[in-house]
Amino acid sequence: MYNKKKAIVLFGSPNENGYTATALNKLIESLKDQYDFSIINSYKLNIHACIDCKLCSKEHKCTFNDFKDIDTLIKNSELIVVASPVYNLSFPAPLKAIFDRMQIYFNSKTILKVNPIEKPKSIILILSYGTNDHNTVEFILKQLNPIMLLLNSRLIRKIIIKNTDLNPIIEDTILYQNDNNFIN
Repeated sequence: MYNKKKAIVLFGSPNENGYTATALNKLIESLKDQYDFSIINSYKLNIHACIDCKLCSKEHKCTFNDFKDIDTLIKNSELIVVASPVYNLSFPAPLKAIFDRMQIYFNSKTILKVNPIEKPKSIILILSYGTNDHNTVEFILKQLNPIMLLLNSRLIRKIIIKNTDLNPIIEDTILYQNDNNFIN
């Protein structure tokens, strides 16, 4: 029996039928034979924002329990898909709350001196935004890069749907393939 790899989707759109969701569904369809997907809809979960309570600087634990399942899924996944529209050159607030809760990984790594994410991960980024500004992806990647470091991961593919306000343009870029250390 063939065991599929695990994948987690961090979905950051309030629109379940929009450009982001459509691209995500096509990606999942193309990878369904290789991966079992767990989808985290940031708008439905209503994750607490990090309150900088410092608990995670003392032990790998958070004051709020609503991140526990996401933490387990991240740790067990080989692939992380971040699928999001861009709002004001950033991720929407519900998805940003999930990223901010990854402070637990930062504190584990830097203060507790424990690597919470040992298994390397690959990341696929799906972005949609209304303009045709080429700097948008750069702004998002500057925000995502520290998260990728914490998650012991590397960006392997970007699916960009830009200019959605006028005439959508889709760019699909594969950055790494058949790498011994990362899953494609």
